[in-house]
Amino acid sequence: MNRAPDLGRIGTNLYYAQGFSGHGLSFAGMAGKLIAEAMSGDASRFDVFTRIRHHRFPGGALFRTPALVLGMWYYKLRDLL
Repeated sequence: MNRAPDLGRIGTNLYYAQGFSGHGLSFAGMAGKLIAEAMSGDASRFDVFTRIRHHRFPGGALFRTPALVLGMWYYKLRDLL
Protein backbone atom coordinates (compact mmCIF):
# COMPACT_ATOMS: atom_id res chain seq x y z
CA MET A 1 0.00 0.00 0.00
CA ASN A 2 1.18 3.54 -0.45
CA ARG A 3 1.29 4.47 3.31
CA ALA A 4 0.34 8.06 2.48
CA PRO A 5 -2.15 9.86 4.73
CA ASP A 6 -5.68 10.00 3.35
CA LEU A 7 -7.24 13.44 2.94
CA GLY A 8 -10.63 13.92 1.40
CA ARG A 9 -14.01 15.50 1.28
CA ILE A 10 -17.45 14.00 1.76
CA GLY A 11 -20.03 16.15 0.06
CA THR A 12 -19.24 19.84 0.08
CA ASN A 13 -18.86 20.63 3.79
CA LEU A 14 -17.23 17.62 5.44
CA TYR A 15 -13.43 17.26 5.29
CA TYR A 16 -11.29 14.49 6.77
CA ALA A 17 -7.65 13.57 7.35
CA GLN A 18 -6.78 10.05 8.49
CA GLY A 19 -4.24 7.25 8.29
CA PHE A 20 -1.07 9.12 9.21
CA SER A 21 0.63 5.79 10.12
CA GLY A 22 3.57 7.34 11.93
CA HIS A 23 3.74 10.40 9.68
CA GLY A 24 1.48 12.47 11.93
CA LEU A 25 3.94 14.84 13.52
CA SER A 26 5.20 16.32 10.29
CA PHE A 27 2.02 16.15 8.25
CA ALA A 28 -0.88 16.71 10.66
CA GLY A 29 -0.23 20.43 10.96
CA MET A 30 0.07 20.74 7.20
CA ALA A 31 -3.13 18.75 6.70
CA GLY A 32 -4.97 21.09 9.07
CA LYS A 33 -3.71 24.09 7.14
CA LEU A 34 -4.72 22.54 3.81
CA ILE A 35 -8.22 21.79 5.14
CA ALA A 36 -8.52 25.35 6.48
CA GLU A 37 -7.50 26.73 3.07
CA ALA A 38 -10.05 24.49 1.36
CA MET A 39 -12.79 25.58 3.74
CA SER A 40 -11.99 29.22 3.06
CA GLY A 41 -12.33 28.73 -0.69
CA ASP A 42 -8.86 27.78 -2.03
CA ALA A 43 -8.82 23.99 -2.35
CA SER A 44 -6.01 23.81 -4.93
CA ARG A 45 -3.34 22.38 -2.58
CA PHE A 46 -5.86 20.19 -0.71
CA ASP A 47 -7.04 18.64 -3.98
CA VAL A 48 -3.50 17.45 -4.77
CA PHE A 49 -3.67 15.11 -1.77
CA THR A 50 -7.24 13.98 -2.46
CA ARG A 51 -6.09 12.53 -5.79
CA ILE A 52 -3.79 10.00 -4.10
CA ARG A 53 -5.54 6.65 -4.51
CA HIS A 54 -5.60 4.25 -1.58
CA HIS A 55 -6.12 0.53 -2.05
CA ARG A 56 -8.36 -1.63 0.06
CA PHE A 57 -6.85 -4.50 2.05
CA PRO A 58 -6.39 -7.37 -0.45
CA GLY A 59 -7.76 -10.01 1.95
CA GLY A 60 -11.13 -8.36 2.25
CA ALA A 61 -13.14 -7.95 5.43
CA LEU A 62 -12.77 -11.65 6.35
CA PHE A 63 -8.98 -11.51 6.76
CA ARG A 64 -8.50 -7.84 7.69
CA THR A 65 -8.80 -8.18 11.48
CA PRO A 66 -6.86 -11.46 11.84
CA ALA A 67 -4.05 -10.05 9.68
CA LEU A 68 -3.96 -6.87 11.76
CA VAL A 69 -3.77 -8.83 15.02
CA LEU A 70 -1.06 -11.11 13.62
CA GLY A 71 0.95 -8.11 12.45
CA MET A 72 0.65 -6.39 15.84
CA TRP A 73 1.79 -9.57 17.63
CA TYR A 74 4.74 -9.90 15.26
CA TYR A 75 5.95 -6.33 15.82
CA LYS A 76 5.38 -6.55 19.57
CA LEU A 77 7.52 -9.69 19.66
CA ARG A 78 10.23 -7.93 17.62
CA ASP A 79 10.18 -5.00 20.05
CA LEU A 80 10.62 -7.37 22.99
CA LEU A 81 13.58 -9.15 21.41
